[in-house]
Amino acid sequence: MMLILATGDCFGQMKRYDTDFFVSQRNFLFAIPLEVERGQIYVTLDFNGRLCRFKLDTGASQGILYDDVMLPGVRTLGTIESEDAAGRVRQMQTVQLPPFRIGPLTISGYKVQRMRRSIVRRGEDGIIGFALFNKGIAARIDVREKQLTLTDRRDHYAYTPGEALKYRLRKHVPYIKISPFAGVEDEVLFDTGSPLPYAVNANAFAQMRSRHPEIASQIEGTTYGSHTIGHFGTERSGQITLLTLKRLLWGNFVFRDIHCTTVNGGSHIGAPLLDYGALVINPFRRQLVFQPYDGVTSVTVANRLHDIVIVERNGRAMIGMVMQDGKAWAAGFRSNSIIEQVNGQPLTFQQFLQYRWVRNQEYQFTLRMPNGMLTTLRALWPLQYNQ
Repeated sequence: MMLILATGDCFGQMKRYDTDFFVSQRNFLFAIPLEVERGQIYVTLDFNGRLCRFKLDTGASQGILYDDVMLPGVRTLGTIESEDAAGRVRQMQTVQLPPFRIGPLTISGYKVQRMRRSIVRRGEDGIIGFALFNKGIAARIDVREKQLTLTDRRDHYAYTPGEALKYRLRKHVPYIKISPFAGVEDEVLFDTGSPLPYAVNANAFAQMRSRHPEIASQIEGTTYGSHTIGHFGTERSGQITLLTLKRLLWGNFVFRDIHCTTVNGGSHIGAPLLDYGALVINPFRRQLVFQPYDGVTSVTVANRLHDIVIVERNGRAMIGMVMQDGKAWAAGFRSNSIIEQVNGQPLTFQQFLQYRWVRNQEYQFTLRMPNGMLTTLRALWPLQYNQ
């Protein structure tokens, strides 16, 4: 059995929403190292000598500072209404970060949301979002070389090679049009905060299928449950369609054999695509340019869908989705069941994430089923985290 925890960020706009900030230099061009961990991209920000590790998330508009990270000079500004990847909305506190350095550049007046961590991750202090680029900073993200290049020179990436797609901003984050099926376009969020190569909105997929019945040949199966954990909770449960795409087109570049699912949130493509090419963000032309490594014109992704998805429900670990006919289903796991105990030990969601699992060891699970009844089952539990 495998497990995946899916998260993402997408913040909305209210009266006090403000992405303006100031940079210390003009006509700059520099590269800094980036880190890749669990498929996510991290950069180091220097707050007057204190080094903080922020996730680079193009699916977030401004970003986040976690409330357990204490930085002198953080200024509270008010509240805005924010929407997360699961479509849940909440009033959030907005703060202004103290000046920080990213490479040789000092940035001041940058605003983020202050919030509690939804998932505890060591070594992650916050998130920096797409607002960094909307200001007029172009970037090149190269996961292979583990390098982030930043520049304010308008023409530096004007004629860069690669597959360029125009993006439009919705809630201050970039949406592009890709083609998941022959003759079909889907407007998707480019979200480096997502561990999924591609996820399609369930309603959008239903419309695609009604107009193009041949799409049904790429359906691998269906199940019921929830998949995505946003910052404010888990998406609502519903039918999930499992897909094996013959190809997904980014311009003329072909990603072959992509396994993906429908979600109740918005369609998006995520960080795994950066394993196959560098990505240029050009805010001056509103373009995202995919630059395939080694000059290839197509790649085979051949990723696997996961047997089971664990999500959070009221602080407890809940089985969000189970692949029918998979090992988790055969062992007795069902969607919307709460994991009450492991080997007789009660666990919260965070404790479940931090549990010291031993690969190929059998564990006893006490589950509260959707009908309220308790049941106990035993199963091997080799966990593979994609986040």
